[in-house]
Amino acid sequence: MKTILLSVLMLGAALTADAQATVKANFAKNDTTFYKDVIKMDMALPMGQGNKKIAITKNTRYVVLDKTANGYKIECNITDIIVDGDQEVAEQAQVMGNKYLKGVKMLLQTNTDGKVEKILNLDEVASTGSKTAIADIEEQYKKNPMIEQVLPKAKFLMAISEQFEEKALIDNLNENSFLYYYGKDLRTNSKEDRTKQGMKLTSTYTVGNNGGNTVITTNLKDNMTESDVKKMMIDQMKKMGMGEEVTSQIDANWGQMKAMGMTNLSVNGTDNLTFLPNGWLQSLSGKSATKVMGMEMKLDTQSEITYKNWK
Repeated sequence: MKTILLSVLMLGAALTADAQATVKANFAKNDTTFYKDVIKMDMALPMGQGNKKIAITKNTRYVVLDKTANGYKIECNITDIIVDGDQEVAEQAQVMGNKYLKGVKMLLQTNTDGKVEKILNLDEVASTGSKTAIADIEEQYKKNPMIEQVLPKAKFLMAISEQFEEKALIDNLNENSFLYYYGKDLRTNSKEDRTKQGMKLTSTYTVGNNGGNTVITTNLKDNMTESDVKKMMIDQMKKMGMGEEVTSQIDANWGQMKAMGMTNLSVNGTDNLTFLPNGWLQSLSGKSATKVMGMEMKLDTQSEITYKNWK
């Protein structure tokens, strides 16, 4: 019995001894890694208007161009985005999935931990992304001229251009990829406040070690007051280019929206990530449920390596 108990304790120690870890890159020059992300979305519309489902498949290539005493120079390229499902929702999902950056090679400068600090070819990225966005928006307004009455095209174009500022691009990378974790010193039960898609969240971490791999479980939960929710809704409208004449309606109708249960927001999610000893993400799986403005959205996310030139 003592032998069995000791074996169980040793196994537990092997899996959980690393109750804290710093997620750190240990890449080599010319490392090349391809990832496939599959995101499945199930959206229940408010007031019984039905469900909409979509699936997004995104392929991203990372190439380590250089490694110096100051950090890494990494090329990040979204090579493909495929969206299946409801076309209206798919259009918004593609924007969320960096639709306008498809095929654009971003040159990222990181620190020695792998945390992104700068986009070296910002002008090129902004120019190419903006041209793609403008062409897409022109097409949308051509197909449906009525949009102009709700959202003037000039305001929409100006709002979209802000997505290509350096801070916005880096924030987007961090929100939508494993790059967010580099340089973080995490320990089991540690908490961190973060913002994702405009929502204030609290992350609670569990950290372990399995065969030399760093295993991180992130539990996400909303951390927003009623004022935060109102501000988030208004900010999201402003991001789309909507002016005071539209955003002021949120304030004016807040009481009515509250009575209808449309001002409540809740987020619950769990992400499981495994980082290899060299710092590359081996896999990610996540599930989340978000309720906002009477709508419920469930996400299932899977990420895996599809190609690598390193061992």
